[in-house]
Amino acid sequence: MTPQHRFRSIADELARLTAQREEAMFAAFATLERQHATLAVLLTQHLGDRQRAARWMGMHQRAFGGRSAYEALADGEIDRVWDRVLGSDDSNPVPLPAARLG
Repeated sequence: MTPQHRFRSIADELARLTAQREEAMFAAFATLERQHATLAVLLTQHLGDRQRAARWMGMHQRAFGGRSAYEALADGEIDRVWDRVLGSDDSNPVPLPAARLG
């Protein structure tokens, strides 16, 4: 296999994994919408759209010990997620997208 073909194979695999990760994040957000609808609505409104909210939930954050909000919820830490979203954990609340500021 030539180096170019090897890189093509790697690029294709990364694209497949990225698509799979996106699918999992949106499935997780659908679960959030069913189980904690108020939190999901607040995040969607605050961040501007469902896609940003789902991605924020999947980001690893210091506030959750390097875990994502989804992982914190899986560990039963709903109050900790709410505190982070509202900024009542001595951090800033979830940031508004730049387009919505001002």
